[in-house]
Amino acid sequence: MDKAAGETIEKQQQGQQHTGDLMQSDERFRALVTATSDVVYRMSADWSVMHQLQGGGFLLDTGEPMSDWMEKYIHPQDQERVKAAIAEAIRTKSMYQLEHQVLKADGTQGWTFSRAVPIIDDNGKIIEWFGAANDVTARKHTENELHEAKDAAEQQNRLYETITSSTPDLVYVFDLDYRFTYANRALLNMWGKTWENAIGRNLLENGYEPWHAEMHEREIDYVVANRKPIRGEVSFPHATLGRRIYDYIFTPVINEHGEVEAVAGTTRDITEIRAAENTLAESEARFRTMAEGMNVYIAMSDETSNAIYFNQTWSKLTGRPTNELLAYGWSNLLHPDDRERHLKVYRTAFETQTPVHDSYRVLTKNGNYRWLLIDGSVRRYSDGSFAGYISAGVDITELKEDEQRKNDFISMVSHELKTPLTSALSYVQVSKKRTTENNDRLTAGMLDRTEKQLGKMTRMINGFLNVSRLESGKLQIDPQRFDMARLVKEVEEESLVSVTSHKVVFAPVEETWVNADQEKISHVIQNFISNAVKYSRPNSVINVACVTIDNHVQVSVSDEGIGINEEDLPRLFERYYRVKDTETRNIAGFGIGLYLCCEIIKRHRGNIWAESVVGKGSTFYFTLPVVK
Repeated sequence: MDKAAGETIEKQQQGQQHTGDLMQSDERFRALVTATSDVVYRMSADWSVMHQLQGGGFLLDTGEPMSDWMEKYIHPQDQERVKAAIAEAIRTKSMYQLEHQVLKADGTQGWTFSRAVPIIDDNGKIIEWFGAANDVTARKHTENELHEAKDAAEQQNRLYETITSSTPDLVYVFDLDYRFTYANRALLNMWGKTWENAIGRNLLENGYEPWHAEMHEREIDYVVANRKPIRGEVSFPHATLGRRIYDYIFTPVINEHGEVEAVAGTTRDITEIRAAENTLAESEARFRTMAEGMNVYIAMSDETSNAIYFNQTWSKLTGRPTNELLAYGWSNLLHPDDRERHLKVYRTAFETQTPVHDSYRVLTKNGNYRWLLIDGSVRRYSDGSFAGYISAGVDITELKEDEQRKNDFISMVSHELKTPLTSALSYVQVSKKRTTENNDRLTAGMLDRTEKQLGKMTRMINGFLNVSRLESGKLQIDPQRFDMARLVKEVEEESLVSVTSHKVVFAPVEETWVNADQEKISHVIQNFISNAVKYSRPNSVINVACVTIDNHVQVSVSDEGIGINEEDLPRLFERYYRVKDTETRNIAGFGIGLYLCCEIIKRHRGNIWAESVVGKGSTFYFTLPVVK
């Protein structure tokens, strides 16, 4: 054998040995992969055919080549990802590796991490792929749960951050070593620090003075030991605003084992509140000093109508300590004849939130009664909401006594005048009749004018008597059922005789029944007409109407007169009140007519009012309930 042939045989032997070594190495590799993997598989060069798959109970085994392996083993959601990864591995002739979803042997969804290496011949051509995969379903579920928990935690944290960042309050958390584990933006701004250089540090490291840090550490120890909140107030320097006053509360954070694992705190800047309280205290002190030093009866009520303050002047008058007058204790001292009336005025004021003006009698420490005139003004809080009343009262007993003496005098004089006046009127009427029979027209005319003047005087005296009776409670209302149409007709007939200087026009009236004192209602209508005559130019028109509106009869008298100023309208029905201007200066009257009309209508549960335009005229109204 020549040398060349020997070398060839040697090379062949070396190649066979190398091939055998490779086969042994491949077998060992496959054995290793099979032993360490859940799944082992073989794929054709283009991955179109799966030659073999050992599922290890994770995936279904296959012993025969199959082309639909993708649909059988790969989850639909990940098939496109798997195809893309295979294409890239074939293009680069590199290892295929991918984590994806699979359809497990039991039909459920699972996860696998798969790797496959290309088997390449001597010409660099891929012959097949040898792959292995591991079941990572449990890990993937854990990762997903952790991811979901992380997302939930981050969402919760964003929520907390949104809440705590939008409040001016300081929000923070301590661990059990007094270190800050959380601080909201307001607290970081107060410190003038960032999250990085504040969190994880203790009180001293965040700029608290030693006494302040020690105080909070003791409070944290108390919260941890007792598992109860603790509250306090402290002055603390702000980074930009200087020293401020803070109200704070520490609360235990308790875990599922019932142990305190942290201490949460909130702090509020109350500097302005304390300043306002001090200002309010000073203001209240000044008010009390003023109220207690005046000889005026000062009282105050809250928005619920309960009295909350009386000055010592009240106590001196009543002989009662001020605490007995609070709430509604004061009402027990009102005169029995005044109590219900004033309480109605008082409660109505609270319903309407309007000023109070009234007078009543109060029982004094001496056992007698004194008259007080009370004016109450509405109180309001800083936001404009209703806060109650503050009232001031003055003693008007002497004025009331003088007024009573005046009324008694007027009543006596008026009563005494009626008798001679009635006699004089009778004499005039007899004389008028005789002069008429004797054709003495001059004397008859004079007596006619005298009769009219005596009639005016009679009505005037009757007015004073009615006021006196009204104030003494002797003005009687005698209600009877009657038709308003008939009453208005009677007034119309009287007006045709008594009113000759104006044109009085009565609108048609339908049958309307009321329950009232016919004489006094007639008096009210006649008074309206009389005033219209007095305050309008001669020959002008006066309109009288009577209509039914919402189960009430409404009577109105309109004139074309001088009109009434707006500021005078609310006071027209006050006793003795008269409009004072140049046009009314020479018009006779005592200011009792409309007052009497108002009281008569009120006692009939009706309403009375006036409307007017200066220079164009006025309209006076009253209403009465209709009966069926």
